[in-house]
Amino acid sequence: MIRKSMTGLLLMGFVSTLLLFSSACQQKKVEVTPVVQEEPKVDDSAEKARLAAQQAEKDRLAAEAARLEAQKKAAIEAAKAAMESEKIYFDYDKADLSDDSQATLSKKAGWLKENGSYKLKIEGHCDERGSTEYNMALGARRAEAAAKFISAAGVANDRLTTVSYGEEKPVATGSNEAAWEQNRRDEFVLIQ
Repeated sequence: MIRKSMTGLLLMGFVSTLLLFSSACQQKKVEVTPVVQEEPKVDDSAEKARLAAQQAEKDRLAAEAARLEAQKKAAIEAAKAAMESEKIYFDYDKADLSDDSQATLSKKAGWLKENGSYKLKIEGHCDERGSTEYNMALGARRAEAAAKFISAAGVANDRLTTVSYGEEKPVATGSNEAAWEQNRRDEFVLIQ
């Protein structure tokens, strides 16, 4: 019995020792919490101010572009109005271009060369003296004289048209030289 007890004790001691060694050798799991670096906080008000400043600059540039476009359109409209309102005048029974008429037509040719999307209709007019047929032919010669001058200045013929109204559309009424002088003219109409 002692032998059995001894064997039992030895066995118990051996098992205890084994347990002691196995627990000492066993690695403990240690939980490692990862260190998360926080992003530096951006001041929302500073970011909002930066974005607002960017948007304000975009808006300013858009407004400036719109202002320049409107200014350009206004300048073109003013030039068109001047182009159409400026007439040339002729002596009685003549279709010859005076020096003043040539200067006016030179300006018109320059404008047409710069603004290639426009065409020009040239209308020839006469005073009331002479027959209807004669005045229609004279009005046509006056319009053609202006068209030839503008074409010679570098504007393509296909951008120019002529029409004669003879004595049909007077701007001044009366049967005197002052009225007749105003009616002997070429008028200009831009076509886009």
